[in-house]
Amino acid sequence: MAPVISKIYIYPIKSCKHVELTESHLSKYGLQHDRTFLIVDPETNSQRTMRELSAMTLIEPKIVDEDLVITAGGKSVTVPLVPDVSKYEKRTVTVWRNDLEAADLGDEAAQVLSEYLNVPCRLVYKSPNHVRPVIEHAPGVAEIGFQPETAFADTYPILCLSEESVKDINTHLENPVSALNFRPNLLISGVTKPWEEDTWCTVDIRGITYYFTCRCTRCDMPNVDPVTGIKDKLQPQKTLQSIRRVDKGKKAKFYACVGINVVASTHFGLLRVGDELEIKEVFQGERMRTGANSWSTKEEVKIVA
Repeated sequence: MAPVISKIYIYPIKSCKHVELTESHLSKYGLQHDRTFLIVDPETNSQRTMRELSAMTLIEPKIVDEDLVITAGGKSVTVPLVPDVSKYEKRTVTVWRNDLEAADLGDEAAQVLSEYLNVPCRLVYKSPNHVRPVIEHAPGVAEIGFQPETAFADTYPILCLSEESVKDINTHLENPVSALNFRPNLLISGVTKPWEEDTWCTVDIRGITYYFTCRCTRCDMPNVDPVTGIKDKLQPQKTLQSIRRVDKGKKAKFYACVGINVVASTHFGLLRVGDELEIKEVFQGERMRTGANSWSTKEEVKIVA
């Protein structure tokens, strides 16, 4: 039997709690409404993430009609799910080395988040007028007719992981983790062996081609328990460093890898739980995240399945 989508997750506010869906539309940023909001430090305009503030994972966004209701520490605030950025103050924010145009969503949201996290915060929304291109190992105009982009995700629009790979990780851990420790968008079940997704090159779902670009390198964010918001000092990162340093790329070789980054060949389409994955092309050579600024798959290292 073919692998299937078992769970679909989006994270409307980067580093905050997931929203589980039974179906999701695609957008120019990956899955619709995924990581289009960001919490920033108002002094530096740099992103705040659960790497430093693990309690962020307990900030709960809920999609209610055309609004996003955000609950933090027992207090709630409502903002438009898709704000009209022309009605808000413009703020240039920093995600890693990228400066991005965003809309500041006002004092009420800032106060709720600042009081909960006990640090100054502003909530911003990604401006659709600013393009943040996805280049490393990604298909581009030559392959899909457009330059892929993302909103506030670290690097790529979509992250895929299999249930079987999570089960394999847990055979090495005293205290099991869940797939949500790794914050995938698509959780897959029914692969023939753990880490099979590492070998996929192109995959069709509902007739749309998805490019599986490169492995996802891991910092210590998976150490944050998605249920309690408590960050473990060591695990699972310590164990992952011993079992999942599998990519020999010039930078990737220093990191554990869990999950694989994905780019869709269109901005339009639908994904549903239960959808089958048709694996079209797989790697038969060694896969490495080299940092190449293009779809760098060579014909000699892939086969048509």
